[in-house]
Amino acid sequence: MDPNSTTPRWWAMTPDAVFETLESSAEGLGEGEAKSRLERYGSNEIRAAERLPRMRIFTRQLKSPLILLLVGAGGLTIALGEWLEAGAIFAAVVVNSILGFWQENKAESALAVLKSYVRTRARVRRDGREREVEAAELVRGDVIHVAQGDRVPADCRLVFASGLGADEAVLTGESLPVKKTAVLLPHETELADRANMLFSGTHIVEGFADALVVATGNDTEFGRIATLVSIDRHEPTPLQRTLSRFVVQVSIGLGLLVAGFFAFGIASGYDAFEMFLIAIAIAVSAVPEGLPIALTVILAIGVQRLAVRQGIVRRLLAAETLGSTSIILTDKTGTLTEARMSLAAVLPVSGDDPDARRALLEDALINTDVVLENPDAPPDEWELEGRPIEVALVRAAGREGIRMRARDHTRMLDRAPFNSSDKYSVALIERHGRREFVILGAPDIIVRFAALAAGARDLIHANIQARAGRGEKVIGLATGPAGDQESVPGDRRFGNLSFRGLIAFHDSLRPQAAPAIRRIAASGVETVMVTGDHAGTAEAIARELGMITNAAEVMTGGELDALSPAALATRLDSIRVWARVTPEQKMRLVEAYQHAGNVVAVTGDGVNDAPALKVADIGVAVGSGTDVAKSAADLVILDDNFQTIVAAIEEGRNILANIRKVIVYLLSTSLNELLLIGGALAAGLALPLGAIQILFINFFSDSFPAIALAFEREPDGLDRAPHGRRLFSMRMRLLTGGIAVINAVLLLVLYRALIAARFDAALVHTFLFASFATYSLWLAFSVRDLDRSIFRISAFSNPLLWGGIAIGLVLTLAAVYVPFLQSMFGTVALPWPWLAAVGILGFVSITIVECAKLIMRIFKL
Repeated sequence: MDPNSTTPRWWAMTPDAVFETLESSAEGLGEGEAKSRLERYGSNEIRAAERLPRMRIFTRQLKSPLILLLVGAGGLTIALGEWLEAGAIFAAVVVNSILGFWQENKAESALAVLKSYVRTRARVRRDGREREVEAAELVRGDVIHVAQGDRVPADCRLVFASGLGADEAVLTGESLPVKKTAVLLPHETELADRANMLFSGTHIVEGFADALVVATGNDTEFGRIATLVSIDRHEPTPLQRTLSRFVVQVSIGLGLLVAGFFAFGIASGYDAFEMFLIAIAIAVSAVPEGLPIALTVILAIGVQRLAVRQGIVRRLLAAETLGSTSIILTDKTGTLTEARMSLAAVLPVSGDDPDARRALLEDALINTDVVLENPDAPPDEWELEGRPIEVALVRAAGREGIRMRARDHTRMLDRAPFNSSDKYSVALIERHGRREFVILGAPDIIVRFAALAAGARDLIHANIQARAGRGEKVIGLATGPAGDQESVPGDRRFGNLSFRGLIAFHDSLRPQAAPAIRRIAASGVETVMVTGDHAGTAEAIARELGMITNAAEVMTGGELDALSPAALATRLDSIRVWARVTPEQKMRLVEAYQHAGNVVAVTGDGVNDAPALKVADIGVAVGSGTDVAKSAADLVILDDNFQTIVAAIEEGRNILANIRKVIVYLLSTSLNELLLIGGALAAGLALPLGAIQILFINFFSDSFPAIALAFEREPDGLDRAPHGRRLFSMRMRLLTGGIAVINAVLLLVLYRALIAARFDAALVHTFLFASFATYSLWLAFSVRDLDRSIFRISAFSNPLLWGGIAIGLVLTLAAVYVPFLQSMFGTVALPWPWLAAVGILGFVSITIVECAKLIMRIFKL
């Protein structure tokens, strides 16, 4: 709940006041009243927002500019009577529509997983008697009982708690279990600090409590997240947005040129019907029909390559988004860290030597109540049950080579477990014929029982504060003689103990997190931490990762709420860590960074991350995270290795680079055809290419190399700055236009010269057709890298490109030499000298294109 909302601030009300507000009592509701409230307010279940009908989702895919362009091209092809080509175009329309339909159905699966977080049974007190009911039957005002191992069934205000601890990591991002108590809290207390509240879907890890239900179903914190996840924003990916702009711009430009050619042809005396057919052919050829197919192949290949590197892409069109990403908003717990306590430091008072460390851990191990299910397994695979801090202690001791069998050398006489009032546990043991107390718990309490000099006490307190400030959980150990005691004293008060030292735990970093963040920064992508954990913990982790150097780069969710949109925009560049952030605040940050012009990736593992994962340009979840996060994400990292994000950025940039190569390749060919035909019309020459020849080049000659370009690897892609949102840059426009003009002028000059030399017209037109078709095949070599020279690229690094070109050459030769294809395409057999000239012309054209690329590199165009 938002502290600024009109919902009662249950955490700032006494239990009696909450009972009064909800018209309930410690005896619980009556059965009749509970039934009445259930009918009035509905069941304690997460309800999804109404979703669009599936048919409407499917038909909405047809509104894409690229799809509409293809539909128009398909209609024009039907007008030419080319049913095979029309079928291919409409097949591409159907495939792309199905793909879009599939992509828009991920919210429902996230909601289904969210529902599973609400337990099915609950212990409730009604009419003064406790019994079990379906969790869905709980209503506001019910009094429930929870204990260790339970999943909280609704949002509740604590009435009574004994040694209660809750794991709220999936909801708040808090890395360690949270101590819970029924004490009154201030009105402005943030969500993650509401120690007197229990939240639906979280786990009780220790203790027990009675609590009063204050919110159910969609009114719970989980329900509010479910509502955020279920909102269907229909936001297109950056690739979809840039493709849409590109298609609109190209359609307008090419449409005007086609209309101009048609008008000019009529004015020049050409037959209107013939010009109409030519105009249709030009229009169809001007549409890069191969782009959707090539785009799908490029994305699919990128997805396959990333899967090999342990990254699973759930949305195909999102595969390239990390290539465009300029900022990553990453969760801390479970993403940068392992989401479990591990040993940070063992600090014996007697000195930091191995024997003293071992002795401290051995004595601490004695005072634990942990069940080890598989003692013969390695410590990292131990199945342990007990208090989280004691589980972490046993595992840490195991890693140090100290097994639980160390307790076999002692005899446990009595043990008083940890409780929330004393904050320590006491073990009465006997070893070597003497009885001792071993006290383990809150160091600031235990140190009071120890005989210490003032300076030593101050040093211990300073160490405790420094560790706590870094987000570490610190426990202390003290021992002392027990004389002839038979049990732990009832008052649990001691004196003149020997303070043995401190043991600190933290949520340790994932091994590859720091190098991955450095590599990401070197690639030009900024990383910002956004977590629900304490500011001190987040700052310590960020410093360890090298993300920040001072506390001024950290801001909390409370401070974020105080910022207006304009003020927030001015702080985005200076803040590297956002702490104590709620799911709504995280969504606000994502949108703020997007409005600032960034392509935003969000990483996370918890339920609290799901809304931001969905609204981001691309959401990334770790494989060990919650199913909710993975259902809302676009990319899932299977090996929990943050380094996989580096691989995803590399593959994303490779995908985007290949898309741009295909665009330059296909669009330059289309523009080339327009300029060649337009130039011939202007020069008063016969049309150099027929309609069916244009369609052949468009569908058969260009398609195979375009698809083969999907298998190119971008060299040094990770070291180049991230691409901006513009898909068709000014440099690409110059290159596309330059390629088209060079070849069009070359062919037009040659065409005019051959006609002037009175060569047979059919032979000349066949020569132009073959030259154009083969040139477009060789051009694929030149666009393999839009920056580097063709001579600096390994010729055989992409064997599929050779295969695609070979297929195109075979089809072109067939169109020239196979008799029944000659009649179809209006060609004649070329003599060998003419065929050799076709090859020489292709080489000359590519050489000129490479010279143009060199000029652009020299002048940095």
